[in-house]
Amino acid sequence: MPTMKDLYLKLPDVKLATGLQLLLVSIVFLGVASFLKPHEHYAKSESNFEKNIPRVINGWVEVQQSTPQVSVVSDEKSLINQLYDDTLMRTYADKDGNQVMVALAYAKEQRQDVKIHQPDICYPAQGYQMQKTDIVSFDQIKTTAPVIGKRQLYYGQNHFEAVSYWIRVGDRTMTSGLQMRLKIIADGLFKRRLDDGILVRVSSVLADDSKTKEAYELHEKFLAEFSSVVEEQSPGLLLPN
Repeated sequence: MPTMKDLYLKLPDVKLATGLQLLLVSIVFLGVASFLKPHEHYAKSESNFEKNIPRVINGWVEVQQSTPQVSVVSDEKSLINQLYDDTLMRTYADKDGNQVMVALAYAKEQRQDVKIHQPDICYPAQGYQMQKTDIVSFDQIKTTAPVIGKRQLYYGQNHFEAVSYWIRVGDRTMTSGLQMRLKIIADGLFKRRLDDGILVRVSSVLADDSKTKEAYELHEKFLAEFSSVVEEQSPGLLLPN
């Protein structure tokens, strides 16, 4: 067995000047890494959906869910508690009996591995087939920054489902995983900030696809009222600002 002296003699012969240079480079890299590391959170407050999201929104009242909602994760291995800091699933109905299912999924820290799962992935993963998808601007929602998201139509479980959603990452809404990843990296490097993120999704069960347009109009009406009430209590939670 080699002795400590033998191991020492096998060490590469590094001159003092070279060693000092390597040490200096290491210190510089550590300093740069520490400087670039995000030091603040974009999240403005702690989330508590069950407490802070009203069960009555103007003329909308929470009702018992008659149809199970599609999960906000793409598979069973993606445990909700490991991805999100808070989630909410409810169904609201207006005085005419129109129902809208609401799903919120919030993550306080968005890193390079984007935590927010898009419906584009979750619905097909749970047996639904996408029939249509469009990128839209939710113009009825009052905010200082545009709210860009998607309207989609799926078929599965013997029914159609109209879906409207957006994903906010920090101070912007995103429509693709690549956009989200680039923003998270840019804000971390240049603003030294950890962005939070939230999925805001509403959906309606349809017997056939002839009622799709009416469903989207109902979504927009509900989202305008829902976001106005929630943002009054928790500014910046649902909407970019």
